Amino acid sequence: MAEQHVFLDGINYYTLLEQPPPGIQRKNETILLVHALMSNLHMWDHTVQTLLREGYTTLRFDHVGHNKTPPPRETEQNFSLHLDDITRHMHSLVLQTTGRQDLKAVVGCSIGGVLALRYAMLYPRNVAKVISIAAPGIVCLEAAKPLWTQRIAQFRQDLRTGEATLAEATVNRWFPHHLPSDDAVRAEALQQVQTCSLEGYGLLADAIRNYDYADEVRGILGQEVGVLIVAGSEDSSVSPGLLKDLAGRISRARFVRMEGAGHLPPMQRAGEFEGVVLMPFLAG
Repeated sequence: MAEQHVFLDGINYYTLLEQPPPGIQRKNETILLVHALMSNLHMWDHTVQTLLREGYTTLRFDHVGHNKTPPPRETEQNFSLHLDDITRHMHSLVLQTTGRQDLKAVVGCSIGGVLALRYAMLYPRNVAKVISIAAPGIVCLEAAKPLWTQRIAQFRQDLRTGEATLAEATVNRWFPHHLPSDDAVRAEALQQVQTCSLEGYGLLADAIRNYDYADEVRGILGQEVGVLIVAGSEDSSVSPGLLKDLAGRISRARFVRMEGAGHLPPMQRAGEFEGVVLMPFLAG
């Protein structure tokens, strides 16, 4: 396991590069995993262990202002990020941590799912496959923009009062219905969201409110990059129908609906995600 901070455009990214354990035949292929807003790289802990046992190298990072990646040193009012900036940073992180540009796959959830697709648009020659999970569409919907303003305001209020209203609401949205089987993963997710700073939340929320790849997504060619779109049947944040439509816009993209899963299937249904969705797609 190699921990490394990589400084890019004012952001000191925390990265974690992991190799298969001794005795496992290495595939010499790297998979980049991109976490959801307000989570951190540990949402992929279970997934990574499965990938390592299969011989893959994995690379993870914390988004700006999340967990071990601090907010920008100076809280400049004009500091902003576009999703394209983050995608370029991802490409640089791969090169600087692995010494190579080529990836077996980019796997992303929520905002990470959008970034995974954007990676395929910008760097089709550097990635073989993309798995986009619970992506909030390929264009920011106008109706969603006020929600982010409200959530940022709630974050500020929570900091003043010491409450965890936003954190708890976020976890409830990720894992609906309060199923007893989700208790452990809900507790884990709550710990993760509490490592997110207000600055980091605001920067990524602003990025989510300002993207539109509706035209460019059709440029992802199935013969160049394999694409899998994954939806949770119980996801209240993203309609499975919207994601099925998104898959239909991409040449030869596959679509999988995970029954009973909410917004973070890799955490909530880890075994099913890895055994039925992830590994077969990587091997195919």
